[in-house]
Amino acid sequence: MPHLSSILLEAQDGELDLVATDLEIGIRTSIPALVEEGGQALAPARLLGEIVSSLPPQPVEIRTSPGPVVEILCARTRFEIQGFSPSDFPEVPSSEGEEICAVDSQTLRTLIRSTIFAASTDETRPFLTGTYLVVRDGELVAVATDGGRLALRRARIKGAARTWSGIVPAKAMNELGRLAGGLQGEVHLASASGAILVRCGEVNLWSRLISGTFPNYEQVIPKEFCLRLRAPCGTLRDALRRVAITARDSASVVRLTPKDGILVLESNTWEVGRAREELEVQMEGSPVEVAFNARYLLDPLAVIEAEEVTFDLTGPLSPAKLGPSGSDDYIYVLAPVRVYG
Repeated sequence: MPHLSSILLEAQDGELDLVATDLEIGIRTSIPALVEEGGQALAPARLLGEIVSSLPPQPVEIRTSPGPVVEILCARTRFEIQGFSPSDFPEVPSSEGEEICAVDSQTLRTLIRSTIFAASTDETRPFLTGTYLVVRDGELVAVATDGGRLALRRARIKGAARTWSGIVPAKAMNELGRLAGGLQGEVHLASASGAILVRCGEVNLWSRLISGTFPNYEQVIPKEFCLRLRAPCGTLRDALRRVAITARDSASVVRLTPKDGILVLESNTWEVGRAREELEVQMEGSPVEVAFNARYLLDPLAVIEAEEVTFDLTGPLSPAKLGPSGSDDYIYVLAPVRVYG
């Protein structure tokens, strides 16, 4: 369906609207334009992008001709590209919907960046392939899990009109994160007919919600611990990165052995080699040796901005909890790896 890899151009009332969709998500944005005659054109997105990025910083004129052909003129440059009939382009939802809430754009970007990596890529369980958004009690909560790990981030919001929840596909969340990262101000969320509608400045994004029931994430968050470790976030992250260099087995296993205020990190892959590093930490509770996938442990440490992290261990094969010290705004739960020998 080539029209789904194209951009619909709509000129009317002093604006040029650009719309794209793959039937799962869609984006509409508007820019000011001098419209001599309103109309529509449907042009291949990749070709249009290459042309526009190559043009000099001069006014651009767009015309349509029978065929359908789209003409693009700029200074002394002229393109004629083969387009498609605008009537083939699917209907896209309007920007109207039932208001959910408004959230600061950078706060939303942080929520997405802190959780999206934990979403599953297993299409046999589609309800885990997105981010679960929950609005209630003046909070926006984002949760993602693949069954082996879980990332949760919460933020206070203003003017939440009602309680709402939905599973937003990871693809849409990534696009929304990119949009929010380049904006200042509020992002407005609304819902309509099994979809979420997002307005970011002059950009409107919509996405179908994933059907299904998201797991009860609160049940898997450990409430107790047998050993609590506190360590500088950057120091722990850097040590893990070094030790992970030789963790080249299928699970990228790194062992953690705490004892007497020292956390020993080790990896050993017979065809590569081994690494060992000691790190001073604060300890509370009984020592327990545990192993984790190094990459899964590095993911949250890359997004936590606090100077110190708290790492609660519940047993050698029981889920652990990681987050910034003194705050429960971000929670990461990770299942250990079983190690033999």
